[in-house]
Amino acid sequence: MSAVLNYKFTKRYSLSSNFIYQSGRPITFPIGSYVYNDMQYTIYSDRNKYRIPDYYRLDIGFNIEGNHKIKKLTHSFWNISVYNVLGRNNPYSIFFVTTDGQIKAYKTSIFSVPIPTITYNIKF
Repeated sequence: MSAVLNYKFTKRYSLSSNFIYQSGRPITFPIGSYVYNDMQYTIYSDRNKYRIPDYYRLDIGFNIEGNHKIKKLTHSFWNISVYNVLGRNNPYSIFFVTTDGQIKAYKTSIFSVPIPTITYNIKF
C-alpha cells in the first residue's frame, strides 16, 4: 500500500509526503539438522511458511520554486527532503549461516536511519 500526499501552500512552496507499507515477504526457515554418514544435512520448513517482519517507511519533502515567469528559458526549484523519517530498521532479507553445527539467522536492512537530502532542479 502506498499513500501520497501533496499540498501546495503558495505558488512557490509545497509539501509532499510518501508512506509505504508492505506485508513481510514469505521465507523458508531451516528448522533443524541431522547427521548421516558423517555429513550434516539441514531440514527446512514448508516452502514460504514464515514471513519476515512488515516493511513501512515515511518520506517527507519540501519544495521551494523559483519565479514563474512565462518567458523564462528555465525554471528551477529546491527540494529539501528526508527519506525514512521514522528511522525504521526495515528488514530487506534474512540469510542463514551454519557454523560449527549451529544455524544462525542474519537480517539485512538498507537505510535504517533518516537520510536528509537537498536537491536543486532545473527544468527546460
